Amino acid sequence: MARQKYHELFSGIICNKDQEKFRDAVMDDNNNFILVDAVSGSGKTLIAVACAKQLVANNHCQSCVFVVPTTSEQELGFRPGDTSQKLADYMVPLRQALMKIGEEPDKVITNSLEENLKNSNKWLIYDSHVFLRGVNFENQVVIIDEAQNFTIPQIKKIISRCYDSSKVIVIGSSDQIDIDPNKSCFARLMNHMEVFPGYVKCELPISYRGKLAMHIDKL
Repeated sequence: MARQKYHELFSGIICNKDQEKFRDAVMDDNNNFILVDAVSGSGKTLIAVACAKQLVANNHCQSCVFVVPTTSEQELGFRPGDTSQKLADYMVPLRQALMKIGEEPDKVITNSLEENLKNSNKWLIYDSHVFLRGVNFENQVVIIDEAQNFTIPQIKKIISRCYDSSKVIVIGSSDQIDIDPNKSCFARLMNHMEVFPGYVKCELPISYRGKLAMHIDKL
């Protein structure tokens, strides 16, 4: 995709070299699986969502699917309300990223593929891996957030539903694993994907939250 359009993506936000590499990898038509290992506060969600917006706007993909892990499938299933209400607590980082690129979250987010097909303004489908049985992702941008907190069976359930026409963006952090590290898929996924054509690994080592956040990440 033409470089001159990048300024439209980030609304004047200036990227450092590592962020540029991540952005360029996502926007390259030759890449359909991009993984970023990034510290907290590095802008990984912002860049992923901004690129997804541009890919959808230019008809490279039909829409974006944003998938999150949930710490307990059982607890999520038993929580009151519909799917959007169950997932509301997990949506804050995504909503913040959307606002930074000039989007009103409530106008662009849906948790229903059917609603997405009917309403062209709702280009981003937000869901948990819990509800993905039987779903297919064709011609989609699929963003897998907090990937370090998925197990191997969970990450396989998501990625195995993606057609080659989709672009998969995996964002996570090796330093922010909230489950048993021996069960995390993240390191194994990176090693497994090394031989796959169209795979690019990026790193975002700088936290824009400041020195305190960067220091505590090394604990």
